[in-house]
Amino acid sequence: MKKKVLSVLLSMAMVAGVITGCGGAAQSAADQLEAEGVTEIPQTESTAEATTEAPAETEAKELDLSQQVDLVFYVMGDAPQDEELVEDALNEKLLEKCNATVDMQFSTWTDFQQKYANEITAQSADLIYIANWLNYGQLASSGAFEELDEMLDTVAPELKATVGDSALNMCKVDGKIYAVPNTWAEYVCNGVKYREDLRAKYDLPVPDSLENLEAYLLGIKENEPGQGLLTVTTEESQGFKTGFDAAWALNFKYPWVANNGLDYGLAANYDTPTDVYDYWYSDDFVDDMKLMKKWADLGFWSKSALSDTNNSDAYKNGLCVAEVAGQNPNKQVTAIADFENAGQGWESAYVAYGETNGVIYPGHATQNGTAIVRGCKDPERALLVLQTLLCDEETNAILQYGIKGTHYDVVDGIYKNLQEEAGETPTFPYEGFNTWNIRNGETKLPQKTDVALQEMFDKYAVLGAKTKFPNVNIYDGFAENYDSYSAERSAVSNVMRQYLAPLQAGLVDDVDAAVEEFRSKMKEAGIDKCREEYTKQWVAYCEEYDYK
Repeated sequence: MKKKVLSVLLSMAMVAGVITGCGGAAQSAADQLEAEGVTEIPQTESTAEATTEAPAETEAKELDLSQQVDLVFYVMGDAPQDEELVEDALNEKLLEKCNATVDMQFSTWTDFQQKYANEITAQSADLIYIANWLNYGQLASSGAFEELDEMLDTVAPELKATVGDSALNMCKVDGKIYAVPNTWAEYVCNGVKYREDLRAKYDLPVPDSLENLEAYLLGIKENEPGQGLLTVTTEESQGFKTGFDAAWALNFKYPWVANNGLDYGLAANYDTPTDVYDYWYSDDFVDDMKLMKKWADLGFWSKSALSDTNNSDAYKNGLCVAEVAGQNPNKQVTAIADFENAGQGWESAYVAYGETNGVIYPGHATQNGTAIVRGCKDPERALLVLQTLLCDEETNAILQYGIKGTHYDVVDGIYKNLQEEAGETPTFPYEGFNTWNIRNGETKLPQKTDVALQEMFDKYAVLGAKTKFPNVNIYDGFAENYDSYSAERSAVSNVMRQYLAPLQAGLVDDVDAAVEEFRSKMKEAGIDKCREEYTKQWVAYCEEYDYK
């Protein structure tokens, strides 16, 4: 069974902006592979075997562990200093339990999209980190990963029971399971991070709505004229979307999450997801763009914001008083620690958009998961290793925290890094292998900062339980296939960059005229074809998972 990969690699170029803001890496990888004549995932013995339909097995079987199997596990980010030391300790356990070893390989954060694409195509790894932001759905559809449905029953029933059918179903692509998620429910809900000390000092409202955010920023501007308010930029993220990140504040208004919902200016309320409507051509859109211009005219951000590069340390360094895009509870916890270390008396607070619009949920199951790469030297052994890494508490602790007594200890149930406590740079920090995909919610050791994080998660879980689909992220499991309209999609993205971003930044003289020009350019770019095909796929997805 041969599967095309170039279209997937090209689409990965579009999602590179999730972290880097640049789509060139994966595009280069695709161009390079095409130049070399690589157009398909090569057929291997394992791939060929997958073409033969086998009768379904439901009973667990005893694996032959007589031969040692050495596996490669590819994860994201940078390697820790004590990689080899911890890997040796980990493999001692895996040899005992599975007669297997893992060689941890790291992408680094430089050109990681291209490296990830090359890793998939070369089939040099056996186990690999997957995520929706790394195009899991399209890669699975293209044959990059092994099907796991039968193996979960026959090889890893403990793993299947631990993860649960609900989470595994969310990892299905075309009706098949290709990945195993972690088991820690993590809320990554967008929101506003803001300076609580300044809010309290000037008795300003909590910025928990568009109106209150405006009043909060105006109050600080009036009381501290030299203080920066918002550091915002043009951003390319969430697939091919291009816009101005201050528009994320509109999440307060819409339950479909304005800048983070469907593509092509389409919207679908969480409660009625198959009822898709047109936002860009609505009166609401015009009103919202006038609000953005009002904020720009009030000086909430720089007039050069469209050309400014991202300053990720602006809030940390006191150069702005709020961030409205790309925030989540983990970033708030980091901000609390940063402000404590700064010793300036600053205080950070956080309000999730879902607290206002009524829609809140944990990250999708495909936010952090593990797949077995098609062509793996021994898929069954790889799945057994994955089961051990996730379900065996002692093995999981080595993987996530290193060697107890050398790298960490546990005090009153809280993780303590011994090197940090001694004022040294950790040679294996918390989750030093970046294996967020192997987090076990039942055994995960909390850090000191996790106490505050868990308080936030508990609050969101209560709110999320009241929604139509209790604590289920219905959006991020959708994987668009734009093969039939890729040219139009590219043209639409260019129009967004040229015409939507200035509208959202409020840097136009006449909003009504600018909206009309934007809409006209969208029609010329082929927006109607994109919307028609996208809507069909979205509705089919919702019906498959009973989101209706």
